[in-house]
Amino acid sequence: MSEIKKTSKEWYREAQKKSYFIILDPDGWDRTNFDYSFNQQRITEKEFKQRVVRSTTQGRLPND
Repeated sequence: MSEIKKTSKEWYREAQKKSYFIILDPDGWDRTNFDYSFNQQRITEKEFKQRVVRSTTQGRLPND
């Protein structure tokens, strides 16, 4: 079974339902093509969380 892939925007909406955090500085995403890397590129939930960890955030990620 393949892993589910969604855009970062979709993963972010799902994460907001579980706990509150905001991305202040998106260092984990490609800044030269942010629109693509956040709104169009399909990635796994694990990849999304790795990108969030590399970014400046306020709040917290869900523990699950």
